Amino acid sequence: MHAGHGTAIFFTQLLLLVLVGRLLGEVMQRLRQPAVMGQLLAGVLLGPSIFGALMPAWQHAVFPDNEAQKKMLDAVSELGVLLLLLSTGLETDLGLVRRMKRMAIFASAGGMLIPFACGFALGWHLPDNLLPHPEARLVTSLFLGTALSISSVKVVAMVIREVDYLRRNIGQIILAAAILDDTTGWIVIAAIAGLGASGSVDLGHLTFSLGGTLLFIVLCFTVGKRAVAVAIRWTNDRFTVEMPVLSAILVITFVLALATDRLGVHTALGAFMAGVMIGQSPILSEQIEAQLRGLIVALFAPVFFGVAGLSVDLTILLDWRMLGLVAGLILIASIGKFTGCFIGGRLGGMSSAEALALATGMNARGSTEIIVASIGLSLGVLSKDLFTMIVIMALITTLIMPPVLRRALVRIPLSAEEKARLEKEAAEEKDFLPNVERILTAVDGSANGRFAAWIAGLTAGVRGTLTTVLAPAPAPAPTDDSAAVDAGECAGLDAYEIALGAATHAVSRAPGTPGVEEDKPVKPSEKAREAARLVLRERTGKAPQKTPELPHGPVKESNDKAPDDETSSNNVPKHEPVGEAHDDKRVSEAKEEGEFVADDPSDTAREQEAAQPESSDEAVRISDEIAKGYGFVIAGFDAPGEESDSDVPPLPLPTGVLPLTKAFDGAIAIVLAHGDHARQPDAPLNILVPVSGTDYSRHAAELAITLARAANAPVTALHVSARVAPGMLHRRWRPRVLRPDAAEAAMLENLHSLAERNGVKLRTRLLAGGKVDDAILHQIHHGKHNLLVLGVQPRFGDRLNFGAVSHRLLEERHCSVIVLSA
Repeated sequence: MHAGHGTAIFFTQLLLLVLVGRLLGEVMQRLRQPAVMGQLLAGVLLGPSIFGALMPAWQHAVFPDNEAQKKMLDAVSELGVLLLLLSTGLETDLGLVRRMKRMAIFASAGGMLIPFACGFALGWHLPDNLLPHPEARLVTSLFLGTALSISSVKVVAMVIREVDYLRRNIGQIILAAAILDDTTGWIVIAAIAGLGASGSVDLGHLTFSLGGTLLFIVLCFTVGKRAVAVAIRWTNDRFTVEMPVLSAILVITFVLALATDRLGVHTALGAFMAGVMIGQSPILSEQIEAQLRGLIVALFAPVFFGVAGLSVDLTILLDWRMLGLVAGLILIASIGKFTGCFIGGRLGGMSSAEALALATGMNARGSTEIIVASIGLSLGVLSKDLFTMIVIMALITTLIMPPVLRRALVRIPLSAEEKARLEKEAAEEKDFLPNVERILTAVDGSANGRFAAWIAGLTAGVRGTLTTVLAPAPAPAPTDDSAAVDAGECAGLDAYEIALGAATHAVSRAPGTPGVEEDKPVKPSEKAREAARLVLRERTGKAPQKTPELPHGPVKESNDKAPDDETSSNNVPKHEPVGEAHDDKRVSEAKEEGEFVADDPSDTAREQEAAQPESSDEAVRISDEIAKGYGFVIAGFDAPGEESDSDVPPLPLPTGVLPLTKAFDGAIAIVLAHGDHARQPDAPLNILVPVSGTDYSRHAAELAITLARAANAPVTALHVSARVAPGMLHRRWRPRVLRPDAAEAAMLENLHSLAERNGVKLRTRLLAGGKVDDAILHQIHHGKHNLLVLGVQPRFGDRLNFGAVSHRLLEERHCSVIVLSA
């Protein structure tokens, strides 16, 4: 047979396995069964049992006994095993096991020990003609015992998710026990596979394999976990080719598979541990995981399960003795697993109904059993007949389990405590910040940039969200002593150090931290600083001379007339609060009242700025960074506002905000520092957030509450009602406090629940009548608020527009502002 013919046969095999496997998988899924069962049946259909029995010549032509031809298909199948175990590891939630550890450990221990003993006893008494090597009966018995003791996490998760029990206590316990089963099972299988590969029980080899495996697992959960996270993050941030993280994940998987192979255990353990570590990486986005799953589901899973099905020979069931052995295997596997899990569940403190549901759910072997059986067959630990028996057992238990588990789950009552927890979790799913995987902080060296870095640090620290600080190179510390005093703790610090300081304070106030009380300050520790370093990373470069213009079209800069010499000669910091009206009268009034007002740049400064090269490199740098997968951008720039050629006045925001909003379709927080925050980013906060019942105002409230938690600051939610209060039509307008109606009360109650979940005391104000912007400005003045968190919905056109209310609040602001465009 020439090479071209062999290649044609190989692709014909792939074509049939993928096509028939996916079609039968669709059929099984419509029957509310796992799709992998359809892919396994596709292999059985194309194997000697059906295709070979009906058209033996055709079946032999497509799937010949040629050794070289088999190795081609087996190579794809072996790669499929590694990727399937990688996927299994990615779905392993160790946090869930920790939360349910008592019940999960008892359930898993009982569900593994009793079936293992049953399987080992069965293997020890099997007739010699069912063993590939009767002299190695011990290895086969150990392998059979382990095969009968594990469960299929995928099938269990599918059924629990389908009946909406994934967040129920019983659902989490079943899933945690199945994960523990899987993890323990793969470690044991890897060790036994090492024994099977050596062909005999060598105590020296066994000690080396077990000791090496134990050390390997310890290293994976300590050094390896952090090293994998760093490697994936570095790859994502440094490489510009397509899908670099996907390649990094595959490289890590193959390296660990080779490592376990060198230890004398199966490569499956390395792939599984790679998935566990990669799954805990904070940068593994849903998009990357979907790309990897697409590769596995579309190609490797149908081929692997199809190849497993090709090895199944159902003709052995024509012999009544073999049929009896298969029935006995199914009975022993089911009774052993059911009894062990039920006893373990009861010992773990579960009720009889819960233990019954647990025992039923853990009885499905599914795809996990097929993988284990395939490994045993490839190592020569299982004979072809024994392999067929195990596959049939996996099929029967998997097909029976889903309908029985559904009936068992609906009989378990919902306790009041569990109901309250589920309602809380359902509310948290709608929150904005918990769903953000990565935050980008893009800042310059201005007051806005420094305050934005502080805000980003608070958010990252209290939420534990991986955050990148994209900032200019550090500026030298001020030499003037008074300036250093005015700058407070942030004197001479660059953006990253400012963010790190904020995150260090905030880490100790993260929700759920033991000993944290809302009204008491928490002293940062070295441990908190180390935790802050884990969520923050720095990327610096040359400081931009002006706000970068992202490559979505230039935005003109303002050519406003510079103020007179008297105004510009004042010795004040050169960080202009963007959007302030710089007429002489207002500046002088503000200075008399003690407010911080920075002057416009002089004509000389403008000429120097015009002589500077364009900041296209910085613009491309920000655009490239955004493309690396962020869910939230915090921007702090200081530059003149936009020039307007139309009747619509421009927003008083830094140049480049419009291109930034067009370059990024996620949430953007534009930070504008004012007053104390312009001089001292870590100045205390007194937060005001207007709310209106819209999604974007709720997102702003969530950010305000998060900052209040992180900084131990007061926060007030203000709602301006459109209702008319008695007497308002006959008097000059002033804010009036009203009792909320039903809709307003529901909105405020929702905000109180949000604050309570974050451990924050929220003050609410309900004012009626007049203009919304007047009411907000009134509350800022009387409430002495120094930070306004403003949720907006951008309206795109020739220029960015947030509406008249937002425009006035930005134009006439007397405090720092965070504009959240979500």
